[in-house]
Formats: sequence, C-alpha cells, structure tokens
Amino acid sequence: MLTENKLNENKYKGWKRNLIIVLSCKKLKIVHDNKCLPATQAKARKRRKESDEITHYYMMASVTSTLYKQLESCKATKVILDNLEDMFEGQATLAP
Repeated sequence: MLTENKLNENKYKGWKRNLIIVLSCKKLKIVHDNKCLPATQAKARKRRKESDEITHYYMMASVTSTLYKQLESCKATKVILDNLEDMFEGQATLAP
C-alpha cells in the first residue's frame, strides 16, 4: 500500500492515512501515537525501539527519492513526521 502510493508533494494527507492503516495493522501505531506500552520499563523501551525502527523503514521506503534524500539523516520516526508536517503544513493533516 505504501510503496504503490509513495509520498510526493501532492498527496501527504493520503500517504499519512495509509501509513496509519499499515502501522495499525502491524500493531506499530504506538510509535505514531507516542503512547506508553503497558509493560515493564525495559520491555517497553525495547518494544518502542523495535517499533520505531520498523516504522522508520516503512516511512523511508514509501517516499519519493527526493524526499528520501531530504529525510535520510532523520533517525527517529517522530523527527521524520515533524519534518514532513513542516514540509506539508499547507495540506490538511489527519488525526490518528
């Protein structure tokens, strides 16, 4: 879904919607929502780190080459999302 509908300058809203769907299906939406996991702190940190890494790969694989080059220095998904929100602030954003 994400690789067929790569993010470009004209479809941020739809891309973000698809990202949320994919992350929800993969039980990774926790990273996007920035919620704490109900587990011990060590387990929660480990799960969050793993989820962040996987989400990072999904996000980077689903953007155009131009956007990839602009975002490749971003190591955390929150940083990527913040940068994308800044880039596409003129487009309406979706609530998760």
